Amino acid sequence: MSSSTTTLFDERERAYEAMFALDEELRFRALARRNRMLGAWMCERLNLTGPEAEAYVRELVEAVAVLPQAGRTPDEALADRLRADLAGRGAEAEAAALPGLIARYGAEAARTVREQARPG
Repeated sequence: MSSSTTTLFDERERAYEAMFALDEELRFRALARRNRMLGAWMCERLNLTGPEAEAYVRELVEAVAVLPQAGRTPDEALADRLRADLAGRGAEAEAAALPGLIARYGAEAARTVREQARPG
C-alpha cells in the first residue's frame, strides 16, 4: 500500500472525526439552549425570579450533561422533571404544553446554533 493511499485514508478519517465532534458539540449547545428557553418558560409558571430563577435555569442547562435512567430518553427525563416541578407548585395544567414546547424550543435552538456555526 502506498503512503499516499494511507495518507488519503488518514485524512478522511480525521475529517470524519472532526465532523462528528462538531456535530456533537452543536447538538450539546442546542440542547443547552433549549433547556435555557424551557427554564425561562418554567420560571414564569413557577413564579421564580432573581437568583432562584437563575439557579433553576442553570440546573436545567447542566442537566444536558447527565445521562437519564436506562430506558428513558433525555427528553422524557426532562419532561418528567418539568412535570414534577409544575405539580410541586400546583401548576399541573401547564404540563400538557410540555411535549410541544420541548419539540418547538428544540427545533428553534438547533436552528439558531446551526446559523451561528456557519462561517462568514
